[in-house]
Amino acid sequence: MAATETESDLTERQKLLIALSTIPAGAMQGMDSFATGVALPQMQGALSATITEVSWVLTAYLVAAAMFTPVYAWLARKLGRKRLYIFVICGFLVFSTLVSQSSSIPEIVAFRFLQGCFAAGLNPLTIQVVLATFPREQQGKAFGWLQTGRMSAVVIGPLVGGVLTEFFGWQVVYLMNIPLGLTALVMMHTLVPTDKPEGSKRFDLFGFFVLAICIGAFQLVLDNGQRLDWFNSPEIVFYAILAGATFWVFSIHCFSSRNAYLNPAVFKNRDFLVGAVFGFILNFMMWGYVGLIPPILQNHLGYPPMDAGVLMTPRGAGTMIAAFLCGLLLQRFNPRPVIFLGMLSVAVSCWMLSQLSRETEPFPIMIAILLQGFGLGFMSTAAVTAAFQNIPASLRPDASVILSLIRRMASSIGVSVLFLMLVRSTHTARQSLAENASLYNERLQHLTLPDKWDLERAQGVASLEKVIEAEAEFIAYIHDFTVMMFTIVALMPLLFLLRSPEKADEKMNEEKDEKSN
Repeated sequence: MAATETESDLTERQKLLIALSTIPAGAMQGMDSFATGVALPQMQGALSATITEVSWVLTAYLVAAAMFTPVYAWLARKLGRKRLYIFVICGFLVFSTLVSQSSSIPEIVAFRFLQGCFAAGLNPLTIQVVLATFPREQQGKAFGWLQTGRMSAVVIGPLVGGVLTEFFGWQVVYLMNIPLGLTALVMMHTLVPTDKPEGSKRFDLFGFFVLAICIGAFQLVLDNGQRLDWFNSPEIVFYAILAGATFWVFSIHCFSSRNAYLNPAVFKNRDFLVGAVFGFILNFMMWGYVGLIPPILQNHLGYPPMDAGVLMTPRGAGTMIAAFLCGLLLQRFNPRPVIFLGMLSVAVSCWMLSQLSRETEPFPIMIAILLQGFGLGFMSTAAVTAAFQNIPASLRPDASVILSLIRRMASSIGVSVLFLMLVRSTHTARQSLAENASLYNERLQHLTLPDKWDLERAQGVASLEKVIEAEAEFIAYIHDFTVMMFTIVALMPLLFLLRSPEKADEKMNEEKDEKSN
């Protein structure tokens, strides 16, 4: 393939090869995320970290990705997609290696933040490559191919991550990125045509810093609110005011500046906005699952990391199957019924997980996780297709980074909110159980208790407190799954705001006629 070949000159075979070249990078990112989820419980134990501290291993990565995602619209125009893609993959590999060599939570969090800075570019660049390579009628199929291929690594990620974590420690999961990253570099260099930089407007440094401060302050509110008693804390009040003020300044700046960090013209497109909302829901749920399922399997249902990885495997398999089917369905149907099918599947999965008990057999758990992956696969492919179904070519770089930013913010918010709910629900359940602690309490009868539950002795009190804490946390996990189920059901009516591709075409033709007149 000629290095300077334009997208219009490409054959169907070349288009397929270009799409395939983006899969290893996406698979690397997906495997890293899901393997991290499996490794978190062991990381927590090995480093004597609290659940709040270890949550920052996920949050720091996601916050950095959210902060830096919009930068890649400007960099793609300035440097070209291919050159930038290769640079991003190299940076991701470097900091993945440094995470694996870390020996403390602050060190891990710092390198995960820097890893997230490079991860921020992977998704928007992949979207840009697909949009530049395939015409609109083939984009749904192309995104389906990508998801199918990328999810093959996600199928393997939890399983391999669980095995490696159990036998070699949590550090090894980050070294798994190296072979995939090297494969991505070779395929990207060999198969993707070198695009010419378009020349770029001046970088909006002011907008970048204001948005970064806004995201950082908002995240600090979410992560420290519970610990500092929310708005009774001057620190939380300060962060909340800072987040609100910088968001206001950033919004005014975007709509008044000719050189805005985020192009406000993208937000005028209704289909993009609806697709972005479903992208937000998708990532909120996805990262909520990453943060919730491995700990409940290992810490409360007694599965070792390897077995937990096996139980998580159907998630990736479901997503892979759904993405393949979604690519076929989107050639015949508009995205609306496909997204609905995905939301329904996720809702059923959440309901099944909300019915977990310590006596639940592995098979129902695997079915729930399979349905979860199936639903997320449908939502992911269809939501992206819907968002870009009537985006002009000139706005694609901006739209791709804005969609990625929204999904990144959803990821960090999802982790923070669900961990926050977990802490609050644990506290509430602990109080209730403590008030009703007795040998006749049904919630406590199935648990292992000391032979003599003597509350007059320190050993008896300590045993009782440990039992109550474990049961309260288990109840909190169940509560989180219930909330996720009701949330996804409540958001289903938003589907009616999404237009069909035919109506989108009519709207675009009307806009063209108005401009020509």
